[in-house]
Amino acid sequence: MFDKWRQTKLQKRNNKKVSKERSLLQTQIVVGIFITVVIGLLITGIWYGSRIASMQITQVEVIGGYTIPHNEIENKVREQLVGTYFKLIPRSFRATYPKDAIVAHISGIPRMKNVLVEIVDTQKITVVFEEYRPSSLWCADYDTNECLFLDEFGFAFSEAPELSGGAFVRYVDVATTPEKKRQAFDSVFIKDSQAFAELLATELDLYVTYIEKVGQLDVLYTVSGGGVLKVSQLMSTDDSFKNLQSILGSEDFIHLQNGSFQYIDLRFGDKIFLNEEDEVEETLGETSTSTEQ
Repeated sequence: MFDKWRQTKLQKRNNKKVSKERSLLQTQIVVGIFITVVIGLLITGIWYGSRIASMQITQVEVIGGYTIPHNEIENKVREQLVGTYFKLIPRSFRATYPKDAIVAHISGIPRMKNVLVEIVDTQKITVVFEEYRPSSLWCADYDTNECLFLDEFGFAFSEAPELSGGAFVRYVDVATTPEKKRQAFDSVFIKDSQAFAELLATELDLYVTYIEKVGQLDVLYTVSGGGVLKVSQLMSTDDSFKNLQSILGSEDFIHLQNGSFQYIDLRFGDKIFLNEEDEVEETLGETSTSTEQ
């Protein structure tokens, strides 16, 4: 009798457990179906919603620059608008268009500077940019033709083709290897050195071909006649030029105006050292001149 009662009780307990498990399974199935339906509806909504024609970027406007063709930039923008994210959302969808990728892609064009990408109306993307303008060259040494373009502030922005002649002044710093996308020389140094080179050209017909920075203070200017002018950054550009002008304007040294000297050292104020091509060194002061063999 007791065994029968016990067996009946166990049976009821098992039935309750099975019923509970069945109910839990049914609940899980219902929840799973609900989640699947919601996800399906969400994906469907995203799929169709992100393909609304009025929300697609269809036009590209390019503003700025001097020599970079605008159609080249437009093509690069359109390259980034092709395809989808996760095979779901078009990259041309204005709400999720790849702005950072577009900027990075365009910035790879040589001479490209300060790229701004914005959507100005529903379907048009506008690219505004500036362009680096070559002002001089940065070369590893005097003999190489492998140089980088520098802008007016001394920033190296791209490789330069092999150039002949003196179209661009070449800057050299043997302690530094030329590297793109780098501030090659301090902007103040660039400004002062170019101002000195312009004075030499306009006032004395001496045309600078190389400017070498030596250490922290000294600068060597090589002129087209082959001579070298040694200048210290401790002196102003005007003072260095006036001292040079006073020498080349004198009758004794007027023959050096074409650059036919080895060097003229202007680093020590009014005490100037000069070495002509015949290896004779002159030491000049304000009131006296002496020659050393």
